[in-house]
Amino acid sequence: MKRRKTVRAGRLVWDAVYTVPRPNASKQERKRIREVTEEQVQRTNANTAQRKLEQLIACNFADDDLVLTATYRDEDLPESADVTRKRLNKIFTQMRKYRKARGLPDLKYIYVLEGRHGDHRPHAHIIINAIGGDLELFKSLWLWGDDVQLNYIRERGYDGWAGYLTKERREASLNGKKQFVPSRNLDRPVTTYEWVDDGTSVDAPPGAQVLDEGGGRNEIASCKFVKYLLPWSAAVHNNNATRTHTRVVSGLECSITYQQGLEKKPSRGRQRSKSRV
Repeated sequence: MKRRKTVRAGRLVWDAVYTVPRPNASKQERKRIREVTEEQVQRTNANTAQRKLEQLIACNFADDDLVLTATYRDEDLPESADVTRKRLNKIFTQMRKYRKARGLPDLKYIYVLEGRHGDHRPHAHIIINAIGGDLELFKSLWLWGDDVQLNYIRERGYDGWAGYLTKERREASLNGKKQFVPSRNLDRPVTTYEWVDDGTSVDAPPGAQVLDEGGGRNEIASCKFVKYLLPWSAAVHNNNATRTHTRVVSGLECSITYQQGLEKKPSRGRQRSKSRV
């Protein structure tokens, strides 16, 4: 038996079947797992971060939504990234108030702070849901620079923007550090699991656009996956998500993922007893 994992993020679907690690693994299997190199772990972590960002973008943004790039002028360079975060939070608060006062859709965003590549000038990449007039509004609120560039999601696609916005993770070895900041009102991918026969394959349904497919095999495990875009009419959004944990096996490019147990809710019995008189 194998495990099948399907992640649905709006139109984007990632479907995979893989071998589940056995708790009674042999000495040879355990030795193979210990042979995983630091480079393989870093590469897998970077790929996971990019995949999570891609799925989050696909869940919440359409082709005509915006990617803004805000750059600092020389005399207003920030002392730290925390300064930029505080400034952006104030701008987002003002944009929310602007939309709410006019009965417009609530602001959704994801932003990434950069400054390690090129001329090392601090700048922010910001994805927002478009309502019209967003560039002019943002320019009026970004008081620390005159250069605000506008792009659209459709120019690079979900995968292209996710790769572009996580490039400093790969180039500067930033594994373990938070690379992107999402707003709290974003929808989350929906992850489902099922047990399948060893011969089960994964394929895109008719009408879907295949983006990537592949897999790998070694003496202890195997994996096959396909990533595709559903037609617009078949896209379904869902706010629930399943927590997963990724384990790397040496020589197998496709990581093995399995479901964790549900988080236990803290007991409220003691709190209730204290509140009673």
